[in-house]
Amino acid sequence: MAGKNPKTRKWLTTIQYLAAYLVAAWTFLQFLEWILNRYQISPHWVDIFLWFFVGIIPSLLIYLYHQERINKRIIKLREKIIFPTNVILVIIGLYIGFGTTDLGATTKEIAFVDSFGEMTQTTITKEEFRTEIPIYNFQQVNENKELKWIGEGISELLYYDLSQDKNIAPSLNYARSTADKVLESSVAASVYVDGTYDIVDDEYTIEVNVRDSKNGNIKSSETFSGVDLLDLVDEVSVYVRQAIALPEDNRLQYLDLSIKEFVSTSIPAIKEFVYSNYENAIDLDSTFALAYLKSSRRNIRFSRGKIDEQAHADKAYRYRERLPYDLRMEAMANKYLAYDEFDKAKELVEMQLEISPQNQSLNNILYGIYGETKDAQGFFNTALERFSASKSFYNIENIADATLVIGDYEEYLKMVNLYISLNPGNNFIFPFSLPPLILKGDEQAARSTYEKIRLVHPNQDTINKVFEPAIDFMADRKIDQDYLQAFTGVYRSHQSEATVDLWVEEDRLLNYYSNQKIRIMIPAGANQMVIGEPNQYSASYDFKRDAQGEFYAAKVEEHYQNGRVPYWIWKLDDTITTAEEVLQQGDYEKAEAAFKAAIKANPNHYYLRYVLQHIAYVKEKDSTQLLEQYQKVVGTYSKEGVENTRKLFLKDGKLMYKRQGIASKQLFPISETRYLNLSSYRLHFEFEFEGDEAVASFSWLYDPDKQEWENYGAELNYLFKEQ
Repeated sequence: MAGKNPKTRKWLTTIQYLAAYLVAAWTFLQFLEWILNRYQISPHWVDIFLWFFVGIIPSLLIYLYHQERINKRIIKLREKIIFPTNVILVIIGLYIGFGTTDLGATTKEIAFVDSFGEMTQTTITKEEFRTEIPIYNFQQVNENKELKWIGEGISELLYYDLSQDKNIAPSLNYARSTADKVLESSVAASVYVDGTYDIVDDEYTIEVNVRDSKNGNIKSSETFSGVDLLDLVDEVSVYVRQAIALPEDNRLQYLDLSIKEFVSTSIPAIKEFVYSNYENAIDLDSTFALAYLKSSRRNIRFSRGKIDEQAHADKAYRYRERLPYDLRMEAMANKYLAYDEFDKAKELVEMQLEISPQNQSLNNILYGIYGETKDAQGFFNTALERFSASKSFYNIENIADATLVIGDYEEYLKMVNLYISLNPGNNFIFPFSLPPLILKGDEQAARSTYEKIRLVHPNQDTINKVFEPAIDFMADRKIDQDYLQAFTGVYRSHQSEATVDLWVEEDRLLNYYSNQKIRIMIPAGANQMVIGEPNQYSASYDFKRDAQGEFYAAKVEEHYQNGRVPYWIWKLDDTITTAEEVLQQGDYEKAEAAFKAAIKANPNHYYLRYVLQHIAYVKEKDSTQLLEQYQKVVGTYSKEGVENTRKLFLKDGKLMYKRQGIASKQLFPISETRYLNLSSYRLHFEFEFEGDEAVASFSWLYDPDKQEWENYGAELNYLFKEQ
């Protein structure tokens, strides 16, 4: 120190003490992190102490530089102000940053019903401490269309495998470019997973990448090779959990079934499963519980038909012991749904969501039940709870819908603006502000946003154009109750078993489509409503008035990124519901009278006339005659060049129709050659005969615009009976 002035020596000594402080603090933090992991206590304590140690450095520097004087208790006025102010500011900052976080244990004890229906207890990782892992499709190294399914298969199987571990929250995502993956994943996660695959001489090679969600850079990568695809995916699953630095004690906390145990050992069956051809998968593996479950869930969600809903729900329930716990509970809840036991399904789902709060399938069931019970506030509360714990796009979409449903447009716009500020270059965020701006009647802001959407996203005009008439109609307009009440009621789709329930809450018309979530409808005219989100999905409802000026039906056009789906919905009244109930009871005398009354009250409901025709026809036949008629058309109908055959068979004395990928239907005769089905009123089947035997079959679709039946395509529709 000789030759250096006192101030320089004091600064060198101060720096030495500060370096020692930093080393000691870092050592303490490392020890603290080990303790927290060892005893499963909130890791936020490490961050709290880190920022505390950093935050007091200004006071520490002053003390170290003047320690000789301060140790003699000679403290100047500025130091009396700086020291407490520094500590207070640090405490305030820590409170703002960590005041709402859970600083206790990372686990909790919960009670739940197991797959045997027994109440039991277990320890799980709290939702806040689970690591978000978005998973993207694995890309093919050497393009081969026959093997393209494997990329999606790896990601989907990896998702199901990782979902067993309650330390993490995996999600399936479908962006392809790195830029889009970063935009999606950076909102909720610190990393995401993607990779590549190749097949050479029957050997699979999978490269898995764990990437930084902020920039897409690879943080960790590993390559796996072998002849068994399913075993490789199991290895990838283990690697991913290691790569995200999940403590080994945590990894061993949950049961990790191999993919072969809970999915299938059949690669062809898994291929069909990945392509959502669940029935094909079931044909290849009759014990494929997950395929039964997914098939039943799809049939329920889109109301395709009770017959297959219940049949596949029963099979998923039967083979549920092959599934991990989450999926077992889903299979149980799904069976309750298939038989309309909503209270039991809700109770079971809510208990299981205590264990897996971010499980999308379970949440979809719960949101559907909220719609069934018209519980808009329950929908919002659950969506908010999920969103508060995880900012995944699934949760963002649900809290957005729920916020509109309860009418909090300002809060919705605040949320959109927050995400715009966090992702200023993301042009997929600002379009979400359009629905609340329209509902507020802010024409200028709505029109400006709409024009910007059209400029930036011209390829989505088909989806977005339905909002334009709503902007015009809602401009500076206050919607009164009489206007909204005219739309209310329960409507039945003529293409499925779905119903659409419309009701008013305060100044909002709410929409619940069977087994889906509640949405808000946006007025677009005296007879029009629209629904949806820009760039995502939209639907226009054109309501039809009868001679008395009352709404009796609506023409619906749903618009998606891959096309549109038009159909009609028909308003139900007491005469119709009573007639349908009597028909189900099999009392044809009462049913005939009931349907005549329904037709008189609803002359525009075309399908009622054909149900009445069926009743009149079967009244003149006994069961033997009907069975003989059915036997003439039973068989398989096919055509060269058409893969999907049409099968007709008898089951419990009923004539059943089945085509691969289409839900089973019971056919009801209205003549010797023509049949209707009660699952899809717009669809009729007809048979051509040679003598007493059917030789061909085709179907008719009813067009309400033209008010006539049409053969909707001879190439695929006209099939010949196989001998």
